[in-house]
Amino acid sequence: MYVGIDHLGVATRSLDEGLATLAKLGPLTVGKREEIPAFAVRAVMAVVGQAPIELIEPTSPESGVARFIEQRGQGLHHVAYRVENIERALAHCREAGFRLIDERPRAGYAESRVAFLHPKGLLGILTELVERRPGRDVPPYDPA
Repeated sequence: MYVGIDHLGVATRSLDEGLATLAKLGPLTVGKREEIPAFAVRAVMAVVGQAPIELIEPTSPESGVARFIEQRGQGLHHVAYRVENIERALAHCREAGFRLIDERPRAGYAESRVAFLHPKGLLGILTELVERRPGRDVPPYDPA
């Protein structure tokens, strides 16, 4: 059911500044920028070595990412796990007693389907489940 870690999500005030900071680590593979209205964010995937990092920038002061940055500052926002079937993964998590933020999948980066689990049930870590579309399942998961 779980394939592995899909990416780490990092909240940033600016995608440009976030990419510039990551570039100091070494060469980056950078995907296309995409606006994700369901979450009121702009996102871009950057691959550092073999580690996909999703930079997320709020597009509204009311977005969850804007509130996160206001309360905690920029930084690690979530850990995303790749799943083969998001409906089965959500059912498994529900049966295991995890608190679901999303009862149903929503649209994510590069036509993925995503759902979040509440951090209180997962060691304080906001967790994203991600089902990738074939052809968009290799980092940086570019949107069309």
